[in-house]
Amino acid sequence: MTLFLHIRSICIAFAFAAVSTAATAQGPVQGVLEACETEITTYCDQVTPGHGRMLSCMYAHEDKISDACANSIVDLADALDFMFANASEAIAICAADIEANCSSVEFGGGRVLSCLKENADRVSSDCQPVMKAFAEKFGLED
Repeated sequence: MTLFLHIRSICIAFAFAAVSTAATAQGPVQGVLEACETEITTYCDQVTPGHGRMLSCMYAHEDKISDACANSIVDLADALDFMFANASEAIAICAADIEANCSSVEFGGGRVLSCLKENADRVSSDCQPVMKAFAEKFGLED
């Protein structure tokens, strides 16, 4: 898949994520911020972050971004693909564990996943591998 398609996928995913309650991909997002720091400063410093504007700016300068930045965008797209492909099933499998251990935790930003990890000794054996897969994918592993 070309970088253009990855950026477009991320923009669509962020538009969807803005109205969803799924956790934010903190590890890959941080990876983009770090790997693309120069590009963001050079080409997009006047852009107000949010609603896909920063990624749209990166798309506009696609021919000028570094390989490290491009690769981090691909990693973020992969993480978001994983999240959207697996979130519903993960929530269904872990629903009882979420209710029992994290019912007061607000969805989003990886808070529920972090709560499940903090309560790992009380999380069911069915939910454990789901929790581990998401933690690894989103940079929340220990």
